[in-house]
Amino acid sequence: MSMSYNLIDDLKKVQGIIVVSVGRANDNNFVVNESTVSSHHAKFIITDNSIVLEDLNSSNGTFVNGNRIQKTNIQITDTIFLGKRFEFKPEYLNKYISVNSYDGDGKKGKSDLINKSIITIGRSSENDLVIDNIKVSRFHARVINQSGNWVIEDLNSSNGTFVNGKKIKRKPINNSDTILIGGIPLKLSHLFTSPKLMNTELKLSGNNLSLIVDGGKTIVDDVSVTIFPGEFVGLIGPAGAGKTSLMMMLNGVVKPTYGDVLINNQSLYANYAGFKGQIGYVPQDDIIHRELKVKESLFYTGKLRLENASDERIKSQVDDLMRSLSIQTAADTLIGSPEKKGISGGQRKRVNMGQELLTEPSILFLDEPTSGLDPKTDLDVMHLLKGIADKGKIVVLTTHNITEENFNILTHIVVLANNGKLAFFGTTKEAMAYFNVAKPYEIFTELSKQDSDYWKNKFKDSHFYLDYVLDRKMSLTHEVVPGANGSKRNFGFAQYLTLLKRYAKVKLRDKMSTAILLLQAPIIALLIALFFKGDENRHAAIFILTISAIWFGCSNAAREIVNEQSIYKRERMVNLKIPSYILSKVTILALLCVIQCLILSCIAIPSHNLAGSFFSVFCNLLTTTIASLMLGLFVSSISKTSEAAMSILPIVLIPQIIAAGFVITFNKLGDFLQIIAGFTISRWAFEAAELHQNDAFFITNMLGFNLNNVTTDYIMLALFALVFFALTAFVLKSKDIK
Repeated sequence: MSMSYNLIDDLKKVQGIIVVSVGRANDNNFVVNESTVSSHHAKFIITDNSIVLEDLNSSNGTFVNGNRIQKTNIQITDTIFLGKRFEFKPEYLNKYISVNSYDGDGKKGKSDLINKSIITIGRSSENDLVIDNIKVSRFHARVINQSGNWVIEDLNSSNGTFVNGKKIKRKPINNSDTILIGGIPLKLSHLFTSPKLMNTELKLSGNNLSLIVDGGKTIVDDVSVTIFPGEFVGLIGPAGAGKTSLMMMLNGVVKPTYGDVLINNQSLYANYAGFKGQIGYVPQDDIIHRELKVKESLFYTGKLRLENASDERIKSQVDDLMRSLSIQTAADTLIGSPEKKGISGGQRKRVNMGQELLTEPSILFLDEPTSGLDPKTDLDVMHLLKGIADKGKIVVLTTHNITEENFNILTHIVVLANNGKLAFFGTTKEAMAYFNVAKPYEIFTELSKQDSDYWKNKFKDSHFYLDYVLDRKMSLTHEVVPGANGSKRNFGFAQYLTLLKRYAKVKLRDKMSTAILLLQAPIIALLIALFFKGDENRHAAIFILTISAIWFGCSNAAREIVNEQSIYKRERMVNLKIPSYILSKVTILALLCVIQCLILSCIAIPSHNLAGSFFSVFCNLLTTTIASLMLGLFVSSISKTSEAAMSILPIVLIPQIIAAGFVITFNKLGDFLQIIAGFTISRWAFEAAELHQNDAFFITNMLGFNLNNVTTDYIMLALFALVFFALTAFVLKSKDIK
């Protein structure tokens, strides 16, 4: 297969109109040596403000973005196929576009960009190239011509500039490089040939996707689907057919065993960090903080995902979104839950969707978005999603609720048979005829009549497979982009402040839980004062105070990560920074620990005549509880549920009691057990507390501690805090998508 440019100058050029012919015959301007291309296949009509592609009654058709056309306006970023196998790249027309100075908006001067030394790209209309997407900064990047060589430079954009999968600050580029700005894939040639307002529509293609789990069980079996902008696709099939697994591969959350996912020719997995902002995923469960109001929840999501955007910009975006979701009347209402009265279930679904829609993704995935809703709300949500698709977005959802009304709202349907085999992909009307059913739900009955291999083979032998799988797949060519996938996300102060404010608001709104935590300190302090009276019980009181400080830290933090693990995963998929996330937790929980330790100190010091200053006793308790707080966060990070986290706490606490050096005094443990005890917080915390009491005989002879160890004790407590912080970050990082 080859193409040559025919150097004949008999182009039809009348009153600024240029006609460029393409075909297999030698008298075309572009001669294509490909059997599926007709002798005179198509022509391009180029004027001062448009490019029109017209098929010349070819045998195998002309396709634009996967759709067969007769005559249509095209953009320079469109994908064009002549017949089934030959892709005609619009940049082949650069020679003629330059002549006409075409910019897609009927304005002259666009071709001058190739002669400019600096080309700016961003959301503002002041740029040379405008990408109208909220994930693109007003002035996002610029391309600089340095003695004929091009360099791209990021302009401190919110979401970064990526070249070949790597986030860059400044990098030389050529036309073989893939540039991602706001999740929009570009080539260097696009910068000179695209209209000023760039086309930001994306196409999605899953190519030969298979998922095989441990034990060799196939969950999804060689599935290929290509979805175009504006399509609203339902993913249906029997329970366990692999619907959610297929969706999670298409959105990049789960990497397939075999196959790849392409977005506009680019591998999603090779460019995952760059595409994040363009993909939205709404899970079945409502992943939102129930203690926040609707407007607050959306605003904080905007602050996290659009870090460099002004508060006014985010508030405006939130207001527009609430109007489009019809939830503006609930803006100042607590989200709540079924147990804690707040907004309705349908409104919660809309707020859940709003978290993703806020950043205007081009591709939206939803897992059972209407489950649990009444019929009217169900239908309202489906119409809402169809409206999103009608704006040129791709919307894909899994559903079991295929009523006739819902089915007719969908534009296309993917049907999976058992064992993840593709039984059908096409329009909903074609599906009814293909399965020979009168009602959509009867498709499930038909699937049960034959085994899954029958349905897989039947579909492969049908013209639907040619039309919706093979032909569509040809409209996207696979480009493997080298380089690292993703970018480092270190501490971000702005993100930390946003997380801090949100977490503080959540804790203050959860009055019952916070009150219980605060009441623990006075109750325990009073019990210690009541049961450990007299100087003879002073050391026992110090021991119980130490264990209490450890308990406060652990119990305060043990549920804080696991309780919002779904929210964490959702935000981490976009741009959440682990250090910022952990530190926001530590800051608020540490303030709670300060209050608890102050209460303990105020009651314990006068009750037991503790030696040392108030400050020394308080600092000892606080350093102990902060180290324990980090231990509690680590427990929370490794736990699957909050119940599991609380079940682990006794396993953590009991060794602290045994190894502290009081129940069995430290000098009686023996060398090996003393080493083991060194791995507990209580061993160092209890020694530090005793060293403040000026009772050298008891400390050295009765307990076996070292009088010169106070500095070592506090260094060890600080080390415990740092180690558990690092372990928590490591566990959270290990949960990232690989």
